[in-house]
Amino acid sequence: MLLVARFHTPRHAARVGWAIACLAPPWLAMVLGAAEINLRGVVAVIAITAIVVKPRQFAFPGFSWIDLVPVLIFVSAALSTTLNGKFSPSVIVGLFCQWVLPYVLARLILISDRDAIEIIPWAATVALILAVAMILESVTDINLFSKLLGHAESVQGETGHRFGLKRAEAWLSHPIYAGLFLALLSPWVFAQAYEAFCKRASRLWLLVPAIVGIGLLASLSRGPCIVFGGVIAGLVWHYVPPIRMLSIFAFVILIAVGYTMGPSLLHLAESVERPDGMQKIKVDGETYTYSGTRHRYLLFKVYEKPLAQVGWFGFGTWGSLPKHEAMLEPQLRQLFLSVDNHYLLHYLNTGIVGSVAFSLLPLGILLLFLRTRTVLSGTPEFLSVALISSLMASSVVLATVWMAEAFCFAFLLNAGFLVALLVASRRSDPPIVRTARPLRSQRFSRPRSAP
Repeated sequence: MLLVARFHTPRHAARVGWAIACLAPPWLAMVLGAAEINLRGVVAVIAITAIVVKPRQFAFPGFSWIDLVPVLIFVSAALSTTLNGKFSPSVIVGLFCQWVLPYVLARLILISDRDAIEIIPWAATVALILAVAMILESVTDINLFSKLLGHAESVQGETGHRFGLKRAEAWLSHPIYAGLFLALLSPWVFAQAYEAFCKRASRLWLLVPAIVGIGLLASLSRGPCIVFGGVIAGLVWHYVPPIRMLSIFAFVILIAVGYTMGPSLLHLAESVERPDGMQKIKVDGETYTYSGTRHRYLLFKVYEKPLAQVGWFGFGTWGSLPKHEAMLEPQLRQLFLSVDNHYLLHYLNTGIVGSVAFSLLPLGILLLFLRTRTVLSGTPEFLSVALISSLMASSVVLATVWMAEAFCFAFLLNAGFLVALLVASRRSDPPIVRTARPLRSQRFSRPRSAP
């Protein structure tokens, strides 16, 4: 990266670093005190350094108040950790790498919408590599990355077969997070397909969204498919206005069906799980049926006592102190060790302050997008719609998973890229961003040539 910065520009070096960070296994890490620093974080630091050391070759387009939100999330987590007696410099460094570093990297890489257009093929290529790797792993039942690097797969990846297929995780340590990482890369794949549709890239890229979709299915997880479907739905909503009223009507129907057929849908979701994963459990003297799907609904019942004692700054890191475990009934501690709901887990960790700070991120980005969307056109507009759709869909899926490092990295990258694109749109060159048409008249079509 430093060589690229020497002979090209710092932004080119940062792009190389970003691509390496996306391809780096999160389990290539070293323990630093109480924190784990992985290769992805180290590469991101070097990429940012490549930009900072040559400030004269870098022009930051401007700030947004949203740039403060990752810092607020980090500060709230650091305060919570300190107030709960778990402070150490390495823990603070780990929190910074998790909540601030990916966002800053994205903001520094993309300073104009022309940069976005140049990044699209890079990101689409990374997504294609991951999708192909997951498809091959699912079909052949072999994770080449784990075999070659001598890394033990996750329990879900090694034994979690469904429909006779292996749940693929590639180099990302868990099938769900491999799928979510790929789903968050899908906006770039759709943008590259849009470039191919406009005859500015190889027509073969038109096939890649389908390959990515198959790769997501190889994770055999619902969450990644929801995010991928959310990106498609967002693009259709934006570019096909006549379908909006129909989609609202369909959404209302789905809510009604879900409400009336909830038990049947729950049994359908459980049908893909292993029978030995279902059992009867007692919570506060009441008997419940437990399964992987019901786990998420039972969390609020099981964690009722800790939730009532969270306070402003939470428990620091949930599960790090003996008193945390003591709040759960003994027979439930091992079963509910995993809190598969990011909002619930973040609330336990950082309390009211941290939860409000995190909620500001998707809400703030959505407000910025709604205010700025009419400034963009062509490929930058298409990419911004796909990115906001991925973030909103991911925000929904967060209610069913906790935000592991790989997922957090991809989520904050997309957030940083979108904010950078929207902020840069106010200062873009005329050939890239032209006068926008009213939203009601927009269509999914090839953009007119620049005057």
